Amino acid sequence: MKFQALGQAATSRLALVAYVVLVLALLQPQSVQAQKGKTKSEQGGGTIFSHRVLWNDPGKIQSRNLLDGPGSRALAPVPPFTFIKEDKEGESPKLDVRDGRGVLWSVKLGEEAQSETAATRLVWAVGYFAEEAYYFENVKIRKLPKHLSRGDEHVAPGNFLVGARFEPRRSHIKRDDTWDWDKNPFKDTKHLSGLKILMILLNNFDARAANNRILYDKRSSTKEALYYVTDLGATLGRAGGLGGKRTKNNLNDFLSTRFVLGIEDGAVEFDYDTRPSRLGHLSVLYPPYYRGEVKKEKSMRGIPVEHARWIGTLLSQLTDEQLRDAFRAANYDEEIREGYVRSLRMRIDQLGRL
Repeated sequence: MKFQALGQAATSRLALVAYVVLVLALLQPQSVQAQKGKTKSEQGGGTIFSHRVLWNDPGKIQSRNLLDGPGSRALAPVPPFTFIKEDKEGESPKLDVRDGRGVLWSVKLGEEAQSETAATRLVWAVGYFAEEAYYFENVKIRKLPKHLSRGDEHVAPGNFLVGARFEPRRSHIKRDDTWDWDKNPFKDTKHLSGLKILMILLNNFDARAANNRILYDKRSSTKEALYYVTDLGATLGRAGGLGGKRTKNNLNDFLSTRFVLGIEDGAVEFDYDTRPSRLGHLSVLYPPYYRGEVKKEKSMRGIPVEHARWIGTLLSQLTDEQLRDAFRAANYDEEIREGYVRSLRMRIDQLGRL
């Protein structure tokens, strides 16, 4: 019986290994196909910009409206909403809808819907660019298919979606190249370090270059490149690498992490490690993917103390009520909201003590 049990355990481990290898094998062709489908600009043909901007002075931070964030009530989605198509990219279920004013919206479902809505407001509050995000606890969608390829569990009777984040695809906004944490015009600046610290503060374990994008307004005669982190869904949980324990939108896991660990050689050491671990090391079989996973974690290291103090000074100007508003916008329960507010305040205070 003992040998039988050992054999079953070994078989289970092999099956799990085979599954991980299969997933990675499926991921790789998609990456190649995405590269082939890129536009000339995305391949480095390059749009000519008058100047490039990562951060703008937010002015009086205490007066920033985190309930609306980078959006506004005037720009918010207006019913009725009509289903256009499913978006099968990314981990979360997504679909495109058109609202009553004809605006196209990308709708994200699942656990990232809340976390991204709150995270965009926190990033925007201190001067960085973030996309508009509006959260609906329940929203009716006309012409919704009987079954979605992903996300049926978020559909309620009567063609209602439960827990949906709306992000606009405005016709005058061009989504241009992706940008890299290590190769950009802002290298070694406090502004770039500040954005990196925000990713660590929020425990964003998916801070890949693929989730960074340049946006610009096509209506402008002088094109201004605005540098965004365009996917902030993998936040507010526990940061970790492929194969390890990583979560999103989980208060208990968020509370379990420590943020600032100390200072070494003039740089801040953070409780942040998103390198592959355990079975995640099998991703080495696909070098481009593995290198990307390792690179995104390495990019967040070596942040000078003075840069951390600078972003800490900005964050410390946010009131607890403003922090609450960021979570109210995503309809968090009061107990969970207050837990996040207390934890964020403690993290901000850690930066102030550096």
